[in-house]
Order: sequence, then structure tokens, then C-alpha cells
Amino acid sequence: MTDRTGASDQRPGHPAPPWRARGTLWLSLFTAREALPLPADLAPLGSRHALAVLLVRYEEGTLRYDELAVGSPARRGRRVGVYCHRIWVDSAASLRGGRLLWGIPKEMARFTWDEGTVRIADDTGTLAALRVAPPVRGRLPVPYLPGNAFGRIGEDRTYLGGRLAGRLGTGRIGVLEWTGRLPELKRPEPRCTVTVSPARFFFPAGTRLGRAGSPGGPR
Repeated sequence: MTDRTGASDQRPGHPAPPWRARGTLWLSLFTAREALPLPADLAPLGSRHALAVLLVRYEEGTLRYDELAVGSPARRGRRVGVYCHRIWVDSAASLRGGRLLWGIPKEMARFTWDEGTVRIADDTGTLAALRVAPPVRGRLPVPYLPGNAFGRIGEDRTYLGGRLAGRLGTGRIGVLEWTGRLPELKRPEPRCTVTVSPARFFFPAGTRLGRAGSPGGPR
């Protein structure tokens, strides 16, 4: 197997951090029908029904790949970020790097783009199909935005303190298909969508925060 960079599927098979990339990010905030579980050492940032859906195209840089993540905004102490319930990429190198460097449980999928729509599928079948509007004109240039995520390696909670910069604007994601392997949505329309395009991403080495809790805990 090869990723979109052409790198062979051999261990360790991922670039060392930091990773740098350029591309486009769509971030939508949906409402889940059921409260979403979090590990005991993480607390929700806002409602437990808030579901962040991130669609990213990393088009140049350390690795080139597409990514779909569904997660909960969360915090641990003063640190905030996204806790990914599921995340898919189309690069084996990104999958291994995500898991081994930051403890982010990436899985493999195929991303098929066609005239403003993208279908994400794995060997089991379709995961989701989305209609994506291009970024609008008149976007605000921003020098810094957080790109943080929580992961887990062994017994340790890990933290990716990433960042991005670029042009921030409104956007639109429409749900065409949404399968049962994803958190059920209360409604198919997002509460809001923002885009960063063109975006510059920076992902440094992760930080270990101490022992992680068990999923579904009280916090």
C-alpha cells in the first residue's frame, strides 16, 4: 500500500514531527441526538451534544491526504481541543503517524470527490457523503488559530497542540448520507460552518499529560 506521497507501507512509515501542510479546512458544528461519551479525565467544552465535524484536504507539505473527523470539543484543565470519536484518512503514513505520535485513532478510508461532493468509504462501505460549498470571497486573514486534539498512547493522555493560519470565512456542508457508524445527528443541518482557505497547518510533537481515564466516565 502507498499513500498519496508514494511512500511505501513499511514501519515506522511516517514523518517525524513537526508536520507542516497547506490546504483547506471545513469545520461544522452539529447537534448529536444523544449525549456523546468522553473519557473520565476529559470534560465537555459546552454541551455533550455538540459534535464537531472536520473535513480537511492537506494538498501540499509533509504529507498530502484527505481527512474526516467527528469529535467532541473537550478540555483537560486549561487545555482545550477536540476528542475524536472517529477519524479517517486516505494515507497510511498519516494513519501511523497519528496513532504513534499523538495517539489519535486514525482509520483508513477512500475519499471520492465529484463536483462539490465527497463520499467517504472504507472496506465495509460508505461512511458519509457530503456536499461542500467552496470558501466564499472576502475571508478574514488570521495569523493564528488553534488546531488542538486529545489522544491516548497506552495509559497516557496525549495532547497535540497544533495551530493553523490562513483566511477564515463562512462555509457550508450538506449531509447527503450519514451512516450508523457515525454519531446520530439530531438534524442534518449544521449549526454553523467555517472554512480556512488557504490554510497553513503546523503539528508539533505531542505532549503526555498523565494517566488517561476510561471512556464513559463521569467528567
